[in-house]
Order: sequence, then structure tokens, then C-alpha cells
Amino acid sequence: MSDPVSSYYPGSEPSTARADEPSLAAPLALLLPIHALVWTFAAWLSRGNLDVQGDMIENYVWGAEWQAGYAKHPPLFAWITAAWFEVFPHTDFAYFGLSAVNALAGLLGIVALAGRFLPRRLAIAAGLAMAVSPLYSNLAIKFNANSVLLSVWPWTAYFFVRYMQTGKRSAALALGALAALAILGKYFSIVLLVALLGAALARPQWRARLLSVDSLLVAAAGAVVLFPHLRWLVLHHFPTFGYAERRTGGTLPAAALRFGVYTLAQAGYMLLSFGFVVGLVARDRLHAAKLILLSHVRPSLHRDLWCLAIGPLMVVGVIAVGSKTQMASVWGMAQWFALVPLWVAVLDRAAVRLEPGRAARMLCIYWALALAASAAVGYAGATRNTDDAAEPRAELAAAVHALWRERTGQALPIAAGSVHEAQSVGFYSDGQTRFWDIAEPETTPWLKAEDLARQGAVLVCPNSDAACVRKAASFSHVQPISIDVAKKAWGMVLPARGYQLFLMMPQQG
Repeated sequence: MSDPVSSYYPGSEPSTARADEPSLAAPLALLLPIHALVWTFAAWLSRGNLDVQGDMIENYVWGAEWQAGYAKHPPLFAWITAAWFEVFPHTDFAYFGLSAVNALAGLLGIVALAGRFLPRRLAIAAGLAMAVSPLYSNLAIKFNANSVLLSVWPWTAYFFVRYMQTGKRSAALALGALAALAILGKYFSIVLLVALLGAALARPQWRARLLSVDSLLVAAAGAVVLFPHLRWLVLHHFPTFGYAERRTGGTLPAAALRFGVYTLAQAGYMLLSFGFVVGLVARDRLHAAKLILLSHVRPSLHRDLWCLAIGPLMVVGVIAVGSKTQMASVWGMAQWFALVPLWVAVLDRAAVRLEPGRAARMLCIYWALALAASAAVGYAGATRNTDDAAEPRAELAAAVHALWRERTGQALPIAAGSVHEAQSVGFYSDGQTRFWDIAEPETTPWLKAEDLARQGAVLVCPNSDAACVRKAASFSHVQPISIDVAKKAWGMVLPARGYQLFLMMPQQG
């Protein structure tokens, strides 16, 4: 096969191309932002708080400091969060909007990648099919180090393919920059880079491109983007490496078993997308389903996309088992950027007729079910008083800020205490409140204990967190103020929860 220089491979133009493709592609493309809006509302309906684990508020309080690295992870997702809330209000709905936009950016990347091998309408259909997977819907709503890769990996793969196909220097520079951004999202992105390297080495034309002088531009662009973080790592003695190392360990059989479970979970994540693609088939859907399943184990059906689709899973298996890592299924949520394009390309090569126009009807049904289920989940959580639905994080923050302003006439400068509660006080603010970790101050080096004494701070602890109350009392040397805070949801006032507030007044003069 010759080295392609256009959007499609010579000699393999899809047999289902139509003259009216642009007029069909435009309304299909509009379904993607509608999908993002639907899932913003779905998340808002189903969740009384951002996430129980507190990852999303942690993103913000870290990112607001604009550091080149943080104690647990590299900085990309924290930067994105901080930048978003420079523009949008500090509300749950706006945060869910960020999550949905991140997923939308990834879906557009999948469409762009598919467009290197397929006509536009089928490339968009591939993106729509991926959109219904939990990876780009329900799981994507929790914006963190895993979900940020949903947007970065597809675009990295797109510019990789574009550079391999065309050799353009602009594509090489973009590839290097995006590969570095993937690493800045999560070190797990080494999986993507190894998989892309393997794909380049496996294809003769791509291998020649990889070994060309212009590939130095890829390395140069990546080095420029990574340099600030690498410098931070050296200056701070590689704290993120220590956090990552704590996620490894165990026995070889346990790691192999866990990888098997991981792989089964990935298959489960893709079931809805599989059904969506089969639903687009005009005739003989059983034959189409068999072809899709066969595409996973027969690279010859489409070698280029097969390497991109299956390569990351192979790399994950080698690394996970070799390092004895107990893989969490969500770690690989970004790795399937090329799988649906592979399915569609294989069907197209086999002259299986797809009708992308069906996507609108299928998505309308999907959206209606998603919104109804989300409302049911949210209402049930409120009636059962579960933590994710009833914990009054925003209400607590409002009470703390109001009390501080009443006592001082100023905006609250610093929040500390129990991590989730203090970080919530930082997030649900006017952007001026910073977070300090009283239990592990080394993780928030941008503030010192003397800053709290000089600027003033509120230490907030749930009544149930006795360790926090003791630590806050010992640190602040002030008497606590007890408050009860309740959340209102679905027309109900949920049971109140009690907190202890330690107000450290700012020094005068």
C-alpha cells in the first residue's frame, strides 16, 4: 500500500460514499454538542454533589495555585479546571459542563481520526457511536486525571496518523506537543506513546516516516511542553513518582487475574457502542456483528486502525502484569479512541451499507432514557439521604463564607480542616479562598502555617471527624463554633449535618 497523502487511503475509498455527504454530515455533527448538553443536565439531575471522592474539588484547589506539578499527579487537568472557572461560576452545573465539553473534545478527536480513513458522514457516525459508551458519558462526568485523557489521546492519535500519512512538519509539532500534554494529564499516557511507537514500527511506510529527520520535531515540541514539569519534578524530588509507585505491588497471578477483569470491563464499556454501530447497518446485521467481532483478532481487515485500536490494550497488559499492578478499569477509559473507527472502516471495506441518518433517532431515545434514569437516581439518592446526594458541601461553604464575612468584613483567604469540607469551601467561593492541608501540609507547599496565622483562616471539621477536631483545636487555639447545615433537593429538606468551625482571625496591621 502506498503512503497516503489525503484523508483516505488510495485504493480503499469507502464504497458507501455519497454525493450529498456534506449535507448529511452537517446535521449529524450537531448531535455531538447536543449530546454534551444532555449529559450536563443528566449529571446535574443525578448528583447532589460533584463526586463523593472529592476529586473534582481537589482539581480546582490545586489548579488555582497554577503549579507545574502537584503531590499526586501532573498538572494538566488541574490547569484546565482552574482556567474554566476563571470564566464560569463556581457551581456544580458549570463543572458538569466542563466534564461534558472535555468528552465532546475527545469525540471530535475520534471523528477527526476516523476521517483519515473514512468519509465524513461515517467518521461522524463513529464519534456518535462512541458517545453512547459510558466512557464518554457517565464516567466522563467525573473530571479527573483519568477523564482528561478522553480529550487528549484521540487528538494525539489523530496528529500521529496525520504525520505518518503526510509527513507535514506542522503535524509533527502538534504530535509532540499533544504527546507531552498527554503525559501532563497522567503518566499512564506512556501506554499511548508506546502503542503509537509500536504502530509506527509495524507499518513499513510509517516506519520510514518515524526514522526521518523531521521526527526530531516531535521530540523537540514534546520536550518544550514537558520542560516546566520536569524541572518541577527535580526541584521537588519526584513526589508524583512516589504516589504512582504506591499503586503497584502484589503477586504476578493476582496482577494477571486483575488484568483479565480489566479487559472484561473494557468490553462491557463498549457494548452500547457496538449495538449502536450494528443499529446503523441497513441489512444483514448479524453478518455485520460477526465482522466487527472478527476485526479484533484479524489485523488484515484494517492494519492501520487495528494497531491503533488494539495496541494500547496490549501495552497495558505487558506493563500491568510485568509491574504486578492491580489495574483499575477506569485507568484505561481513554484507550478505545480507534476502536469504533476500526469497526466502521471494516464494515465499509466489506461494502456493508451503513445509514448514519438513523443516529438521530437512536440518540433521541438514548437521551430520553438517560435523562429519565438520571432523575430517578437523583431523587432516590435524596430520599435515601446518601452522601453523594445529601452531603451539604455547597451549603456548608456558603455558611462558612457568610460567617467569616460577618466577623471580618472580608473575603475568606484560607480554608483548612477535613479535606473534602475545606476544599469545598475553597471551590464554592469567589475564587479568593485557598486550601491548606492541615494533615499533610507538604502536599500544599504554596501555603505555610504562618500564613494562616497572619492572613486568617477557617478550619472546618464534621462532628464525626474527631481527629480533625482535635488537630484543628490544637493548631488554632480557638474555641469552635458549632453549626448545622442542611441541603434542599427535589422539594425536600434533607437531614442536617453538624460541623465545627475554628475561626482564626487575621492579624491586625
